[in-house]
Amino acid sequence: MKQNQQQIIPVRRMDAQTPLGIEFSHREIEEHDEMAGEVHVNIIHRDDYYMFLFLEMAEGMLTIDFEEIKLTENTVLYVRPGQVHYAVSKLKTKGWYLSIDSVLVEKNYKNMFEEQFFTQRPITLDASVSVRMSETANLLYTSMQADATLFSNGIILGLANIFIGIIAEQYINHKGILLQHKSRSAQIAHQFKEVLSENYKAIKRPIEYAKILNYSLSHLNESVKGITGFSVSYWVHQQIVLEAKRLLYFTDMDVKEVAFSLGYEDHTYFSRLFSKVVGVPPSKFRRKFHE
Repeated sequence: MKQNQQQIIPVRRMDAQTPLGIEFSHREIEEHDEMAGEVHVNIIHRDDYYMFLFLEMAEGMLTIDFEEIKLTENTVLYVRPGQVHYAVSKLKTKGWYLSIDSVLVEKNYKNMFEEQFFTQRPITLDASVSVRMSETANLLYTSMQADATLFSNGIILGLANIFIGIIAEQYINHKGILLQHKSRSAQIAHQFKEVLSENYKAIKRPIEYAKILNYSLSHLNESVKGITGFSVSYWVHQQIVLEAKRLLYFTDMDVKEVAFSLGYEDHTYFSRLFSKVVGVPPSKFRRKFHE
């Protein structure tokens, strides 16, 4: 689908009129419903917050960082801050939508979501979990609509994290990695991903990440590869190329500007790296998606 290009990828920020940093609603969206604009159908953007979805009914596709995600009924899904996403035009959903500032997400839950190296997929719920989600959602919604009291904010935040926690639990159980997440290698892999996401524009060499984390490169590589199946350098390149794809596809920055924004003074080196990872040069990638 051809999109109108722009200089930057729009970032949707938490409404300044929402001081608690939480938005929660039950939405029923039809393909041609005016409400569709509220969830940015066909509007490419990032969020500076987490979005958690509990879909009671759904038909359509959501694209997250170039991965098409099929939406189906009785599923949960999340979108991390910074992920470029949009819903395709043919969309029909009914369910609960929670938007929440990342600092409000309980640390263990956030760690689980952030240490996922691959693009997340919806998880289908069994009947008992679906009931738990519905009960929690209704209680959270009721609490947010009630008159404010001394303890209102704490109650709302607690319920929001229960809602999030059930979703986190489903992703852990679905992947069969409950014990893995307690392992030392998993902790190291998570530390690496966290540092990578914050420094990939400035730091490119795997040895530098090992130094920051105070591990030998061989130990870091062994840990990351043991958890993900791929080396440190693979993930450094994947992070760089993913952001390059976002900029090439969703903005009108030329290849030199993209390279410079990602910390490369030599745009020809950047182009060779992109070609090696993607299989086509940056210019051809852009043409392919804008034909």
